[in-house]
Amino acid sequence: MTDSHTQEGNELVSRIEARAMTIFQFTQNAAEKRDNVAGFRRFSTLVDDFHQAAELAEGRLTVLKTGRRDELRRYVTQIRGKILKIEIDITGSYLEGLIEAQAPLPFGSREFFSSRLKRLGELAKLLSDGPEADGSTGQIVSHMREMLQILLNRAPEFEVFERDSNYRPLARSAPGPKTRGGMRGGSGPAVARTVPVQANDLPPVIRLEHRDDWGRVFLSKGSFELVTKVCRVKNISLDQIAGKLGITRVSLTLILNGQDPIARNTLDVLHRALNGVQE
Repeated sequence: MTDSHTQEGNELVSRIEARAMTIFQFTQNAAEKRDNVAGFRRFSTLVDDFHQAAELAEGRLTVLKTGRRDELRRYVTQIRGKILKIEIDITGSYLEGLIEAQAPLPFGSREFFSSRLKRLGELAKLLSDGPEADGSTGQIVSHMREMLQILLNRAPEFEVFERDSNYRPLARSAPGPKTRGGMRGGSGPAVARTVPVQANDLPPVIRLEHRDDWGRVFLSKGSFELVTKVCRVKNISLDQIAGKLGITRVSLTLILNGQDPIARNTLDVLHRALNGVQE
């Protein structure tokens, strides 16, 4: 038992080291310009996934029956401290680069910057307790928050399409007499008939296709169509699905269209929600 736990502990730490190295290599890539939202998204996803994996590893290391348990936990904590410093430095670099570039920001950046503001609150606590606690915590957080607010004010908003209060459905004209070709005449517009989705149109177990791109999970572009079909059959909304995942509907839409990555544990929650599995 002890030997297997020691092996598991070593494997956990190796995976954390590999994720940390991926982040380090990303930051050392000279071709990566820190003046675009796409690069900032990739970096933030790598860091968020790293911290999530590190937390899981630390939790598992607390119960492993191995003499190296405390040593391995301390090592993981050291790695997290280094990644935390990189996260602070590179995030600040991206924020400054985006402000200086003055380039138009893409749709979805407002929601992304909002998520970074939430992360900033987490960083504030980590900075006050962690290796960067050198008395400048307040200044660092305040400066980053100001830059994020500037970018939020510049970011475009998604338009909200609402039906006009005076809207009335068009009355369908009576069909005219059949012509020689068998088609009915009439001046009314052609009305497309919506075919209701039935439960048997769905697979027994719903699994969304996805690909792994350097540790990040992206859903296939057909995921949005499948999920909306499930929502119609089960009489639920995308807002309800997004609520279960703890994200906005806009973020969910970007994920389902393969534009944004999704964390592996969030994908598990999504599958459980689509298959009606109670939490």
